[in-house]
Amino acid sequence: MIRFSRIVIAMRYKLTMQTEASKVRRVYYYISLVLVVFVFIVFASSHFAALKRQEDETVARLEATVLNTTKAYLKDAVDRTISEIDLERRLVREEMGVTPGDAEAERRADEIVRSRMIVRIRETRLKDNGYLWVNEVVDFAGGPRYARRLVHGFLPETEGMMLSTEVIENGSNPYLAELEGVVRDGETYTSYYFAKPGEQIPSPKLSYARLYPDFSWIVATGAYLDDLDKVVAIERKLAEANHNERAASSVFSLLLALLSVVVLVIVVDQVTSKTIAASYKRILATEKALREEKHKVEEAYSLMKELAERDELTGLRNRRSGMNRLMIEAARANRSASPFCVAIGDIDLFKAFNDTYGHGSGDKVLKKAAATMENKLRLEDMAARWGGEEFLLLLSGDDLSAAMEATDRIRLAVSTEYLEAKGAKIRISMTFGVAEYVKDERPEDLIARADAAMYRGKAAGRDVVVAAEPPMPTS
Repeated sequence: MIRFSRIVIAMRYKLTMQTEASKVRRVYYYISLVLVVFVFIVFASSHFAALKRQEDETVARLEATVLNTTKAYLKDAVDRTISEIDLERRLVREEMGVTPGDAEAERRADEIVRSRMIVRIRETRLKDNGYLWVNEVVDFAGGPRYARRLVHGFLPETEGMMLSTEVIENGSNPYLAELEGVVRDGETYTSYYFAKPGEQIPSPKLSYARLYPDFSWIVATGAYLDDLDKVVAIERKLAEANHNERAASSVFSLLLALLSVVVLVIVVDQVTSKTIAASYKRILATEKALREEKHKVEEAYSLMKELAERDELTGLRNRRSGMNRLMIEAARANRSASPFCVAIGDIDLFKAFNDTYGHGSGDKVLKKAAATMENKLRLEDMAARWGGEEFLLLLSGDDLSAAMEATDRIRLAVSTEYLEAKGAKIRISMTFGVAEYVKDERPEDLIARADAAMYRGKAAGRDVVVAAEPPMPTS
C-alpha cells in the first residue's frame, strides 16, 4: 500500500513537473512571439519611413531639376534672340557700308534692324505655345508711362500701349519687379499671374527678361508654372505607386513572418529541429525580400537619373548633361594638351516646316536627325539636344581640320534623310558651326564661337559646315 502510494506520488510529481515545464515553455514562446512582433513593427515603421523619405527627396530633386531646366530654357531663348539682334546689326551695317563712328549712318542702320527684329520676334514661337515680347523703356526711373509695349507674340493688339510700374495685377507688380531687376542686374526672373492663350483665368507664370541697352529694349519670354507642376505631378504619382507597391510587399512579408512565428510556437513545442529549420528559412526569405527591395530602389534611382540626363524626345543628352560632359572634356584637354572641338548644328527651315506640316512631323525630323548624328559619332564623342532644333556635337581628340571633316560627314548623312509629310517627300538638311577648344577658354565662349559660325552658315545659304573664328586674344 505504501509502495503504491509512493508510485502515485511520483507520478503526480512527474505530471506536475511536466505541467510546469509546459507552462514555462508556453510563457517563453509567448514572450518570444511578443518580442518578434515588436521587432517587426519597429523594423516596418523604420523601413516605411525610409521609403517615404526617399520618395520625398526624389520628388524634391525632380521639382528642382524641372524648374532649373525651365529657367535655362527661358534664358537660352532670350539670349539667342539678343544674339540675333547683334548679328542682324552687324549684317545690316555691312550691307549699308556703315563707317564706324558715323552716328547718323549707324542710327539709320539700327532703325532697319529694329523694324526687322520686331517682325521676327512677333512671329517667333517657342515650345508649348511659348512666345516672346519686348518692352521699350522710356524712363528707367519707372512711373505711369515708363515703357511702351513694342512687341507681344500673344497679344499683338496691345502693341504700342504705354506701361506703368504703378499697376498692381493679381496682387503683384510684375512691371516694377522686371524693371528693377534688369536695371540692377541686366537680367531677372519674375513670377506673376497671366492668362494662358484661350483662357480667361490668370495662371502662375515665370518669366525671364534681359535688357538690351543699345535699344533700351527689355526682351522677355515665360512659361506657366502649372505646366511644370503637371510634369512633377506625373512623376509624383509614379513615385507614390512605387512606394505603395514596396509598402504592400513589406506588409505581406511582415504578415508572412508573423504567421511563421505562430507556426513556430506550435511546432517548436513538438519538434525543435523543425523549428530551427523553419527559423533559418525565414531568415533567408527576409534576406531575399530585402535584396529585392534594394534592387527596386536602385532601379527607381537609375530611372530618375536617366530622366534627368536625357532629352525625352530624341534620347540624346539634354543641355545640362551635355554641358557637364563639355566641362569634363575641357578639364581633360587642359591637363593633357589634347585637342577637341564643338559643333553647333541647327536644322534648316525647321520653323517653316513645323508651320507647314505640324509639330508631329517636326518631332519626327528631330528624332531622325538625332539618330543619324548619334549613329555617325564615335564612342568617345557626344551628341546633345541643345534647345529646339539646335544640337551640340563634342568631337573628342579632333583638331579643327578633323572635326570639320567629321561634321561634314554627319551633315551629308543627314542630308540623305527624307521624311514623308502630307504626301510630300521632304529632304532634311542642317547647318553646322565648328570651333576648336583653346586652352583655358570658357565652355560658354567656345559654344558661342561655334554658334556664331553656324549663323554665318545660315546666312551663306544653309546646309554647310563653317569653321569658327579663333577667340580674340586677351590682354
